[in-house]
Order: sequence, then structure tokens, then C-alpha cells
Amino acid sequence: MKTKAIVGVMCILLLGVGLLLAEDCQIFNGSFELDEWIKNLAAKDPNGWDVNMPTGKFQGYVYTDWKTDGQYNLTLYADWFVTFAAGETARVSQQLNLTDVNEIVFDLNLYTYNSTLWDPKVCTPVLMVDNDVVWQADATKIDIRGQYLNLTYAVGDKYRDNKEHKLSLGIMVNSAGTFYERYFSQWDAFQCTTFCNGFGLLPGDFNHDCFVDANDVQLMADVWLDKVQSYSRYNLFDPNEANPNDGVDFRDFAVFADYWLDSSYQQGQ
Repeated sequence: MKTKAIVGVMCILLLGVGLLLAEDCQIFNGSFELDEWIKNLAAKDPNGWDVNMPTGKFQGYVYTDWKTDGQYNLTLYADWFVTFAAGETARVSQQLNLTDVNEIVFDLNLYTYNSTLWDPKVCTPVLMVDNDVVWQADATKIDIRGQYLNLTYAVGDKYRDNKEHKLSLGIMVNSAGTFYERYFSQWDAFQCTTFCNGFGLLPGDFNHDCFVDANDVQLMADVWLDKVQSYSRYNLFDPNEANPNDGVDFRDFAVFADYWLDSSYQQGQ
């Protein structure tokens, strides 16, 4: 009986610690549940979001055909038999203060109308802050179709400045030309997270427990010398380096070592 009581107390304490480590912050209508069916985003914005779509080239709607959180999701797609210029983008946006935000988390589903391959060099789903693309699909793949859950973007320090920034999700054309396929991007469960009581995560805190320790060494070892994208949490050396898809190597480990046995709480003092 005493053992059960101790286990119960420990579970409560651990749950309490977990609540302190990560808190959800408010992105308004991040799962598009406040809208019900919107047949045409060109005619009506989702609640809390502003729509920007070049007329006659992109389309979008809010519907129930794919959802991971609640009953609705947002769909944006590049239309077919249309000539695009490189860089043209359809997006929905809202203003958000990112000062205490550590990560943006979202679910994404990608498919084509005729089930042909989706080359990200043609067009790609994007996450943007102001006019900067801060996340996009893996450009090394030849086909990015599929369902992606709990994708993350670690908010850059330059956006944590006590000012509001325009946060956008969208689809961007990378190659000029005429499309003979429709490229569909579906978005859901769009939210943000604050870690470590607002102090944020340190480089190398891969398991998000607010400490850089042996548990993080093990996670780094699991991806050692693997290729990673520039936005990967394991890419510690420099997201803007000349070869951002280089493997996780001693350059990244050198940054990791600078924070060894440090904690977010110590940095916040």
C-alpha cells in the first residue's frame, strides 16, 4: 500500500514538472475549428487569419477531409494549367508576439491530384515569419507526398524582440513554368510552445528537459554523421553555413560542449 502511494506521489510530481517545462501559447484558431466549412478562401478568411493568394493561380478551403486535431483543417493548393513565376506564394497569416515562443508545431499532409510525384524543387509548403521562409520541405527528396505530424520550427532569436511578427503558413512555387498537376498542402494543429518557464531551450537540449546532459549525448549519438536540414535541432554549428545539409559532426559537437551540464534556468538568472 505504501509503495503504491509513493508511486502515485512521484507520478504527480513528474506531471507537475512536465507542466512547468512546456506550456502551449496561443495561436488563434490554429486548428481552424472556429470556421466550419469555408468553400473558397479567396472569398472568406478563416477566423483570426488573413489570406493572401494570387488570383487564378492558387485556391484554398477549410473542410473535414483531413484532420488531426478537431474536425477541420486548412487546404492550400497550386492550381493546374497555370503559368507561375518563381517565388509566387499563397499563404494565410496572423500577427503574433514570439518573444516567449520557443517552437512552432504543426501537422501537414501533402498530395497531388493525379498521384504523381511532388518534387519540392517545383513548389513547396513553407512556414514564414514576416517575409522570411523559416521552414520548408526537405529539398533533397524527389517526392514529398505524405502525412507529417508534429513538425517543428525553433523560433530564431531575432524574432523574440517584444514585437509582433506576421506568422504565415503557405505554399510557394520554386520553379517558373506551367503546372499540369495540382499540389495540395493541408495544415492542422498549428500551435506554439514555451519551454522552461519562458527561458527557452539551450542548443543541445534535444529532449527538451531544460538541461544539457548525458540524455542529450545519447540522442546526438543516434544521428551522428547523419544528414540534417538547416532547421534541424541537431544542426548546432550554423543554420546558415554553406552546406547546411552536412552531417552531424564535431562542429556541432563543439557547440554542444559549450553548453554541457548547463540549464535554461541558469541562463535565465
